[in-house]
Amino acid sequence: MEQRFSIPYIQAARGIAVVLVMLFHTSQLATKYYPINFLGVNSMDRSGGYAYFFVLTGFLMVTIYRRHFGHIQMWRTFITKRLIRIYPIYWLVNAAVIPIYFLVPSFGNGYETKPKEIVTSLLLLPYSEVPILGVAWSLVYIMFFYLVFSLLFVLNKKTMLSLFALWLLIVGLHSMEWIKLTDNVLIRFLFDAMHLEFVLGMLIAYAVPHLKRGSGWWLAAGMIVFPVVWVARYINPAFVYSNLLYTVGSSLVLLGIGSLRIAAPIWLKPLQFLGDASYSILLTSLGFLSISLKLSRAIHLSDWFGPTVVTALCFATALALCCLFYHFIEKPLITRIKSITTAKGTGPFIQPQTKAR
Repeated sequence: MEQRFSIPYIQAARGIAVVLVMLFHTSQLATKYYPINFLGVNSMDRSGGYAYFFVLTGFLMVTIYRRHFGHIQMWRTFITKRLIRIYPIYWLVNAAVIPIYFLVPSFGNGYETKPKEIVTSLLLLPYSEVPILGVAWSLVYIMFFYLVFSLLFVLNKKTMLSLFALWLLIVGLHSMEWIKLTDNVLIRFLFDAMHLEFVLGMLIAYAVPHLKRGSGWWLAAGMIVFPVVWVARYINPAFVYSNLLYTVGSSLVLLGIGSLRIAAPIWLKPLQFLGDASYSILLTSLGFLSISLKLSRAIHLSDWFGPTVVTALCFATALALCCLFYHFIEKPLITRIKSITTAKGTGPFIQPQTKAR
């Protein structure tokens, strides 16, 4: 894969995915303030954006680090980079959110002020409750994947393949209900079928270099899958194959992107920016949406423009605030932390790069 061509498309697709997640959250949240079904998707659990993020995570990790597998010195580099990427901004947002539940307990579900729940949430550990910052449920899976992935730097290839095969076999058998495991939180998490999305992304990273250049049909087919699932869910809310199809669609999108060998057009720049800001959007969008919707109702804005237009305005306002958070807070903070850790000798000492093919 030629990284210089693929990265802009990957970031643009990431931007689209996070906006889709935010649109679905907007629809679900708006029902608390206005009697509308914004875009007709408020009863759907997911947009497919998280499936794309999971598959993409596995894809990127292999693409970036595959040449360093078996190099034990890369373990600290990898873990340091991942911790810096995830925790500082996550903790910062939690520092703003958690005190609200102490001041107004009715905003929460009753567990947000308990020490154990706060600790497990801040550390992104598997637990019986979702993290206090609800959207962070996906980060629990991502951090676990990073931990498992880091073993590729420590263990030899044969051992790692054996462990992966055993783990995936148990996940598969459990998902098909061919075996029954102990019913507790940790066991359910360790062998959750959602982990397969990361592994699928890893396999795609190995497949991409062998694809015919410019296989745009992969990308087109993948993009079509998502609206097809939305329509199917709209017609039949009990449709049970949505997560599987989202994963298939995400895989096809990445296969298509990986086969592209043309420079990204300039009109993709805004979507690339949204992709860069996707983590800030994921973490802060619900908060900004809630504030925007509360203010719009307080000033009776819907009397002037109607609930649908007001909801769209709140979405646009929240998205703009998320982007400002990324530009003025996340980006400079992470840059500063990286410079400090590098200066102290605790940061990355090897700069992994993808090899152009």
